[in-house]
Amino acid sequence: MNAREIFEKSVVVMKQLLTKDEMMGSIKRAKERGEEGNQKLLSERREQINGLVRKIADAKGSKASLDAVPRELTDAMVVRYLSNREIFMKTFPEGIEDIDTDPVSIWASIMISPGDEGPLS
Repeated sequence: MNAREIFEKSVVVMKQLLTKDEMMGSIKRAKERGEEGNQKLLSERREQINGLVRKIADAKGSKASLDAVPRELTDAMVVRYLSNREIFMKTFPEGIEDIDTDPVSIWASIMISPGDEGPLS
């Protein structure tokens, strides 16, 4: 699967999870926090983001997975998605052969990279 297809499938999942207004609100708040504030948010919410991603993946990308999730955690998920998606596209510009083509699996793979699982440095 080429990188463009992987990118597009991950976007489909984000659109399932968040409305355009919700996504834009998260992006606006990310800009207001700045890079340092976003890094702090990601660090503080790292394990919660991982758990949320697994919950969403288990629910096959259902928006209901985000019910009762605090806005700060949703914002952290959006910041991680945007960051990891950019890293993924730079790391695999040609895409990946033999990848699971399920959009939620692709999204989850982007959302939890090896660096998101390991110990904090």
